[in-house]
Amino acid sequence: MKPSDEDLSRAWKAYINERVVLPYVPSLIAESWERCWPLINPYQPIRLRKLNAAHLLATQVSSFELLTIARPVMEDIYQYIEGSNSAVVLVNNAGYVLDLLGDIDVIDRLMEHSMLRGVSLAESDIGTNAFALALLERVPNRVYGAEHFRQVFHLFAEAAAPIFQLTGKPLGALGIVTTKEGYHPHTLGTVVAGARVIEAQRGADWLLAEKNRQFTRINAVLSAISEGILVWDATGRVTHINPAAASLLHLSPNRVMGNQLREWVRFSPTVQRAITQHEPLDDVETELLVAGESLACVLSVRYVRVQDDVKANIAILREIKAVRQFVQRHLRVHTSFTLDSLIGKSPAMERVRRLARTAAKGQAGVLLRGESGTGKNLLARVIHHLSPRRQGPFVIFACASIPKESLLLELLGYDYLPGRESENVGHTSKFELADGGTLFFQDIDTLPLEGQTILLNFLEIGVVKRLEGHRVIEADVRIIAATSAPLEKLVAEGSFRADLFYRLSAFEIVLPPLRKRKQDLTLLIRRNLKRLSEQYGIEFVLAEETMQLLSSYPWPGNVGELESVLARAASQASPSHLISPLHLPDFVRDPKIQTGMLSDAVMPVVSLREVERDTLLRAARLCHGNMTQMANMLGVGRTTVWRRVKKYGIPLEKFRTRAKNVSE
Repeated sequence: MKPSDEDLSRAWKAYINERVVLPYVPSLIAESWERCWPLINPYQPIRLRKLNAAHLLATQVSSFELLTIARPVMEDIYQYIEGSNSAVVLVNNAGYVLDLLGDIDVIDRLMEHSMLRGVSLAESDIGTNAFALALLERVPNRVYGAEHFRQVFHLFAEAAAPIFQLTGKPLGALGIVTTKEGYHPHTLGTVVAGARVIEAQRGADWLLAEKNRQFTRINAVLSAISEGILVWDATGRVTHINPAAASLLHLSPNRVMGNQLREWVRFSPTVQRAITQHEPLDDVETELLVAGESLACVLSVRYVRVQDDVKANIAILREIKAVRQFVQRHLRVHTSFTLDSLIGKSPAMERVRRLARTAAKGQAGVLLRGESGTGKNLLARVIHHLSPRRQGPFVIFACASIPKESLLLELLGYDYLPGRESENVGHTSKFELADGGTLFFQDIDTLPLEGQTILLNFLEIGVVKRLEGHRVIEADVRIIAATSAPLEKLVAEGSFRADLFYRLSAFEIVLPPLRKRKQDLTLLIRRNLKRLSEQYGIEFVLAEETMQLLSSYPWPGNVGELESVLARAASQASPSHLISPLHLPDFVRDPKIQTGMLSDAVMPVVSLREVERDTLLRAARLCHGNMTQMANMLGVGRTTVWRRVKKYGIPLEKFRTRAKNVSE
């Protein structure tokens, strides 16, 4: 049961005179009286603490956001309580009055006690009151009549509710001050509702401001991205275009934003079909129709979904040239290849170095000839590294290791594959990848006639067109080709184009076999041993007998075979530092096997089939039947080795068994 005015007055007097708290006094009021007792004389006239004009202005400025939001709420509340001898009051979190609005009678009464803007309603200044309790206890409350600690306020009643920040800290309090007679049971509910409205509006404003801040940050991030970003909603309206996309598409953001994308940009039918079906696209090379002009680019598309509904489409655009340059950076030769990389002091190698230096200065194609394993790949890299194109890519096209049916696709690239247009696939040609650098054709003799025609056309006009493509693509590429086959014979047989042969052989470098430059053998062995020593962390030394065997062997596999033999010997000799004859393959240390190898002067002419089979047999012996190692030694793909081994019926298992027996 609610205490009457007489009950509250009796309770107040009991506390003031005897410091006895009667049972029906609310705990909040009793606790407040306890705090006020040592600080305030309940009968003494009020001497309010008030901000001066400058401090009041500073306080109002710092609380400008609260004042701006709260004032309309205060006006709405006053509209319903006008004439009830009441006033709506707003205080900050320190208890200072920021604003008040009310009937003249109650305002006049408050003015009698100097309770205007800038006055402190803190409990320590004026005693128990609803505003102080709202800030201290952080709960809505009312203080009625004799519940005030100071007697002078017993004529008043007020209700107040705290206004919280998003962090949970009090920002201020909103309340209604009236006389005891004007107090209504719904007064407290009214101020609570008003405080919640202020909090909600503040929260909405903060969220809107945060959204704008995030949008600004997102715009800054998107503007800093080098790729073009184009966003349009489900209705086709452009909602964002970053500077990179505007520059790539040659469009003004101000003109495009808010308009239909189809008015400015049209996709190819294949891409448009994928977008309509909401299929993601990854790095698709395509052509856009922008303001009536065709533009080639690399396109990726993603979708923003909300509960399975696509709300926005995001296109990532990149210029094809920029993508190509990115790929080329990863294809550049980072290792330093110099003339010193061509090991040897023989007259034949000195001539190779002179020709390499001359070739590096030119722009015409170069043909490298020599037996397998003589170092044609290394020579091609040296020429590239010495040339003005050294900062450009060095792209290798291994003609022999690519299946014939897919060779043209690899060489020319394609915009899409017939019958697979919906997959949005695309493949860059080797000429595009090598733009600004060197394209090296390994085993040019195995290039099919169709590929030879493509290469010849490129050498003549410097352009290429992808399969199933419509664009003519220019590329600045230098061609270096290598072969170990007799191209003249292939030309005579009609399997190699004569015009391409003449075009390539305008500058020709022939690498001598190792058996014709035996004076370089010791230097080659030392260089390889040094490399192997660094690799294993052991300083390898050759036994005298080992060196004699290596010197007497004819090395049909040339430098590649020498490197393989030494690598095998080092792996078997480790962790010992001495490489003995036992660590060499049997065909190197067995004189009978060596005797079977005839010199060039007496060696009979054999068919290419026999040469190929003999080469495979020697590689099988060196690599103990390991096809991957054989492919690396021969400079071809593993699939090619497998086909040739199967063709000639070479029993690789025999060589694997022999290696096992030797190791045992």
